[in-house]
Amino acid sequence: MTYQKFAVLGIFVALLSLSCRDTEKEEKELNQKLEQIESVEQAVDSTVNDVDQKASEVEEMIQELDSI
Repeated sequence: MTYQKFAVLGIFVALLSLSCRDTEKEEKELNQKLEQIESVEQAVDSTVNDVDQKASEVEEMIQELDSI
């Protein structure tokens, strides 16, 4: 019985260590994906700001044309 308990304990420890490694790998992958998402968000924000600026410029030009 004692040998079986040690065997079960050994298997449990092995599985637990593998589980922790998988979690660490998954955490790294998630962090990379989050960084990619943040990068895309920054690009979108920049594009939105550029579009807003161009829209304001176009509105000003239209007002100038209307006043002529």
